[in-house]
Amino acid sequence: LIDQICAGAGGPCHYKGKTMLQAHAGMNISAAEFTALVGDLVAALDYYDVPEAEKNDLLAILGPMQTDIVGK
Repeated sequence: LIDQICAGAGGPCHYKGKTMLQAHAGMNISAAEFTALVGDLVAALDYYDVPEAEKNDLLAILGPMQTDIVGK
């Protein structure tokens, strides 16, 4: 996950794992479950006082993955 986020943020890391579609195939994650995950992530970022700009950057990397995760 660290390499995936690092690569998505343009960092020097290279993600070599499964695609989100491959990793979540057959899990049938609902939109409500995905939304709950995002809520938990935002709560953790808020707890650790992550600045708004950095929080939004992270969410912008993760948000597009929803289509490869929900309902697959």
